[in-house]
Amino acid sequence: MTTLRLAPWRRSLAALATFGAGCTVFDGLSVPPPDAHSTYLPLDRGAAACSLIFRCPSLGEAIARSIGVPTSETSFSTCVDWLSGKLSPNRFGIDVQASVLACVGGAQDCPAALGCVFVEPLAPDDARCAGLMGDHCPSAEMLVDCTNGVAERCTTPHFGPGSECRLGLGNEGQCALAGCLPMTAGPPRCTSGVYVHCDPTSNLRVAKDCAAVGLQCTEGAEGADAQCSTADGIFPCDVPGTTGCAPEGDRVRACDGAFESEFDCSALGERCIVEGAGARCGRSKEACSPLDPPSDGCKGSVISLCVDGEARAFDCASLGLACVPGDGARSGFCG
Repeated sequence: MTTLRLAPWRRSLAALATFGAGCTVFDGLSVPPPDAHSTYLPLDRGAAACSLIFRCPSLGEAIARSIGVPTSETSFSTCVDWLSGKLSPNRFGIDVQASVLACVGGAQDCPAALGCVFVEPLAPDDARCAGLMGDHCPSAEMLVDCTNGVAERCTTPHFGPGSECRLGLGNEGQCALAGCLPMTAGPPRCTSGVYVHCDPTSNLRVAKDCAAVGLQCTEGAEGADAQCSTADGIFPCDVPGTTGCAPEGDRVRACDGAFESEFDCSALGERCIVEGAGARCGRSKEACSPLDPPSDGCKGSVISLCVDGEARAFDCASLGLACVPGDGARSGFCG
């Protein structure tokens, strides 16, 4: 019988659904409080980041897995709208997410952009898995999971301070604080937005920063009450970067590959709009849609964008790029 093996971040978060025994909280764990951001990035930096998302395989997935923010590899305006459109002020972890996106927006090439993320999908021919299977720790800073094809950077805000790559029971790898024994460990606990528990599959104490992916961990919660969640609970998902509307229609839910986080449209005076295969915050009457012409059309080096429901012209030449016309599979973009 084939055994399904969860990727490290899913093994850590799967304990949320079972509420198994956890470890004593790690002293001193903290994450910074959210900043007040009206948007993740200014328009030029959002366009620069989306240009790389279009040109770099797996970068959009890496961003979704790392910070729970959706983008698009097929609609340039949709991508720019997510990164440079209005941002609901009550989203958890805005400051961490904005920092990652600013790094991507300032990167000069694909390797540099992928170096900004916390969780990186690996190509089948990635040299880090040449001749290897399972989990391994090329350094204390990085866990490479060659079975599931991902690399996790353990010393980033995705994990609690003091985390490093460790191999536990059965050579199961985690970005973890230390070893632990589930039978004698204390219950899971939330401290400063960080969820700490003893992972029973690896016997490693894992600290997960919930806010990094747009979730919350209620201060002081223990046991079954300690969990990374939205304000309404836990919503499992599988496909990173996919979006949809909450049943009430006032929030967009975005998948990080394990769980959904939320963007509160009502905080912007908007509603969740289903569009194409996804969803976004918007108004009932808008001047344009990211998916409809003339959005993403080229006139010389200038691309027509639709951001916040308003048409905007952006000159790709300001980034040293050209406007590349759409090819049917994806829209025009700066490239």
